[in-house]
Amino acid sequence: MNDPKPENGKENKRSTNTYMKYSSLAFQMLGTIVVFTYGGYKLDEWQHNKVPVWTLVLSLVSIAGSLYLFIKSVTKE
Repeated sequence: MNDPKPENGKENKRSTNTYMKYSSLAFQMLGTIVVFTYGGYKLDEWQHNKVPVWTLVLSLVSIAGSLYLFIKSVTKE
């Protein structure tokens, strides 16, 4: 009947830290993708490209880089 329970404060603090860690990673990923995509858009606009080559390339590079950093961060634990 007397099951030992972890202190509620420690468990709550751990879940808050985990939440903040992953939410900051999400905002970092979003920011990186937006900045690189906008940069590609501006390069295409500056070069008067009919096909948005730079937008496609930089957006894909930013997605790949963000996923790499996310996986690296998650597996570090």
